[in-house]
Amino acid sequence: MPQIRCPYCGATVNLENRKETDFTIILKSLESRARSFSELLKITGLPRKTLNIRLKELCGMEAVTKNKLYYLNGACPKKEWQKKILQRDSILSNKRKILAFLVIMCIGLPAAGNFVLAMFFSPPPPEPKPLGNLIVTVNVGEVSDVYGWQIGLRFDTENLKVVSAMPGDFLGDPVGGTSLSDHVENAGDTLFYRIIVNDTLVLCQTLKGSRPSVTGSGSLAIVEFEYYSTPYENPYLVFNEPPCDTMLLRMDASEIPIDKNTVTLQFVP
Repeated sequence: MPQIRCPYCGATVNLENRKETDFTIILKSLESRARSFSELLKITGLPRKTLNIRLKELCGMEAVTKNKLYYLNGACPKKEWQKKILQRDSILSNKRKILAFLVIMCIGLPAAGNFVLAMFFSPPPPEPKPLGNLIVTVNVGEVSDVYGWQIGLRFDTENLKVVSAMPGDFLGDPVGGTSLSDHVENAGDTLFYRIIVNDTLVLCQTLKGSRPSVTGSGSLAIVEFEYYSTPYENPYLVFNEPPCDTMLLRMDASEIPIDKNTVTLQFVP
């Protein structure tokens, strides 16, 4: 494995340590939120070619996933990607690891040393402030025998952030809801479920027990977004894309036929 020599102490260091340092810098940058290649280039200070290579390696090890932006893969925790690195290369002794860190600091490998110091001594960059709010109401019109529903609401993750999502009044008064978990809420005579899957907010609501099905029109859900730039693309409903598609269900779990005029969106402002 190629090595570098410190011009001050004369010690040599295996360049694999540089790779591990690069991995740590990238993963640390993705802990707070997903980022674009340009953001990672600015934050890590790594050369463009090096960053591109490291991101491909991390994606190959399933430590990072890419869907327009780069995301930290929660299904592959830190210990797992470290194990995959060590499976390919021999494990350095603790002394060698400490020495490698000191050499990196003293010779100033491009941007890496500065970034490590910045992590210890500089406050995190401030989060951008939203420019305003967008309220989206999901409405349903002239339907019958509805016991439950699901909607997939796709949105621009770079410019929009979900602030809240709550059930509408179609299946009953949702006042007095209590949280059962991070994703499930006990809302009156119903259960309400919400989760974000990549760039899609999935919302579900169902009546409980032997409650009678509902016929008529009303609002299924109300979602509030913050927007960070203008213009932005309005969210839109997802149809025929399991498991995030929009549907209405009867009590026996059979699907009620709908079209794009059955479930609609209303935007304010």
